[in-house]
Amino acid sequence: MSRILAAPDVTVRRVTHPPGDHFFGYYEKTPWSPSGSKLLGMRAGFRDRQPMPDDEIELGLVDPEGTEPFEPLAATSAWCWQQGTMLQWVPGTTESVVYNRRRAGRFVGIVHDLASGDRRELERAVYAVDPVGRYAIGLNFARLATQRPGYGYEGVADPWANDEAPAEDGVWRIDLESGSAELVLALAEIVGTDPDASMAGQIHWLNHAQINTDGSRVAVLHRWQPSEGPRQTRLVTLGPDGSDARVIWAARLVSHYDWRSADEILVWGGAPVAPNAFWRVSEVGAEPQALARDVLTEDGHCSYSPDRAWIANDTYPDSQNLRRLMIVRAADGLRVDLGAFHAPPELDGPLRVDLHPRWNRDGTELSIDSVHEGTRQMYTVDLRPALAAAEALPVERPADA
Repeated sequence: MSRILAAPDVTVRRVTHPPGDHFFGYYEKTPWSPSGSKLLGMRAGFRDRQPMPDDEIELGLVDPEGTEPFEPLAATSAWCWQQGTMLQWVPGTTESVVYNRRRAGRFVGIVHDLASGDRRELERAVYAVDPVGRYAIGLNFARLATQRPGYGYEGVADPWANDEAPAEDGVWRIDLESGSAELVLALAEIVGTDPDASMAGQIHWLNHAQINTDGSRVAVLHRWQPSEGPRQTRLVTLGPDGSDARVIWAARLVSHYDWRSADEILVWGGAPVAPNAFWRVSEVGAEPQALARDVLTEDGHCSYSPDRAWIANDTYPDSQNLRRLMIVRAADGLRVDLGAFHAPPELDGPLRVDLHPRWNRDGTELSIDSVHEGTRQMYTVDLRPALAAAEALPVERPADA
C-alpha cells in the first residue's frame, strides 16, 4: 500500500533575483561549495528562445541565504538550457570549479581556481567529473546540438555530422591535471555491441554520462532515432579507460538515472522488456529490481542523498501545469511530497525549466530551478522538517515492489 506524506513546514527560499534569469542546470551534481557557504549558478539575459552561437551566460557565486547579489566569475558561450555549461566544483579542492567554453572553433573545458584566478584549459569539453577529481568524461556537444536540442552547444559544427557512428568520436577521458584528452571508446564500437535492426542507417549519439561513486565505472546513454517509432536508448557502462564496455539494461526506453553505489544504478524505463518504472540495475549480474513502483509512477530526475537513504525526484508538468517535488525513502518507498511549482506551457521542449533537484553536501537541503514566479530562478528547499516527520514513521516494507 502506498504511503505518501505531505511534508510540514517546507521552506522554499529564492536565492537569486531579477534582473536576469538564473539557473544551475542538471540534477546529478551539487551547486554547494565544499564549505556550504556558496552555491554555483548561471545568469542569462533571456528565457524564451534557444541560445545562438554568440549568446553568453555569466557564471557566478550565489548566496545560500539569498540576501547577497549574484557574484560573477566568468562568462561562456558554450551552454544550453537543460545542463548549462556543466559548471561544478572540482572534487578534492575547496576553491576550483570546472566549466566549458568555445575557443578557436572547438569546445574545451576550463579548470578555474577561484582563489588565485588561474585558469587551465582542457583539450575537450567536460560532461562528468570523477568524484575523486582525477579525470573527466567528455562527449560531443556539437552532435548533441543537432540530435538533442537543449543539451548541446551552438557555434561548432560536428565533424562527423554525416557519419552514422564515427570511429573517431565517442567517449573521451580527460586528465584534469594535464588537460589531455583520449578517445577511450568509439561510438562505432558501442553501436557494434549487441546491435539490432533499428540501428541500421540511423545517426547515433551519446548523452548523459555519469561516473560511479568511486570513479571505477562510467555510464552513458546510447541513443538513436529509428525511421518510425520513438527514440531508442541503451544504458552502457565502461571502465574509465574504455575497457569492459557492456549494455547493462536491455530496455529501449531508458531515461534519467543515478549511481547508487560503485556497481548499481537506479534508472527509469523498462519497455519493452519490463514495465516502465525506476529499476535498480546491477553491474555484477543481479536481477533488476523495481523500486517503489506504487509511489514513483513516472519519469523524473532522480538522485540519491549523500548517505543513499533518500531519493530526490521531480515530475514533468501535469494537467494543471504543475511540476511536483518529492523525496522517497530508499528503504521502504515512503514518499514525502514537498511542493508543486507552476510551469508556464510556453516554456516547453528545449526551453523548459525542470526542477532538477540537487542535494546539498549533508543531505538537509535541495536546490531547484523554477519559473513559477515568472522568471527562471534558483531556490533552496529545507528538508529538515520533512526528514523529522518521516523519522516518526517506521520502515514498513521493502521498497522493491
